[in-house]
Amino acid sequence: MFSVSCTFALYELRMKTNYESGNTTHYRKFCSLIAIYFSLFLFSCGSPAKKQVVIPSDVLPKEKMAAVVADIHIAEAETSMKPLPDSTSRGKLSFQKIFDKNQITKAQYDTSMAFYIDHPELLNEVYEIVLNELSKMQGTGGK
Repeated sequence: MFSVSCTFALYELRMKTNYESGNTTHYRKFCSLIAIYFSLFLFSCGSPAKKQVVIPSDVLPKEKMAAVVADIHIAEAETSMKPLPDSTSRGKLSFQKIFDKNQITKAQYDTSMAFYIDHPELLNEVYEIVLNELSKMQGTGGK
């Protein structure tokens, strides 16, 4: 970058003397050169390509994680919809049945959720799958 700055400074000094003497050809070349360097600078500052994130082997794949998350949301909704004798108490929700159904452990779920929270773009993809599955269930009457 320093060499480019020095080149511009020397070239500008030369162009200034040529421009003052009435020679505008070099001035046009200088303006063209600045336009080219400016264009290269703009293109080099573009957004970086998306980096492909590799999901570790101890983390649930997106589809499996989406199934677990969907089951958790359904269980939470069912618990909140149940009428309770005492309206101030809440039923206790155990995720163990969900973990057993999906053949995972709480540790696997916790590790996976921590990973997906650290990678919001992947968590967004998981929730897109969850929303699609819940929409399908709603369309078929929850079967």
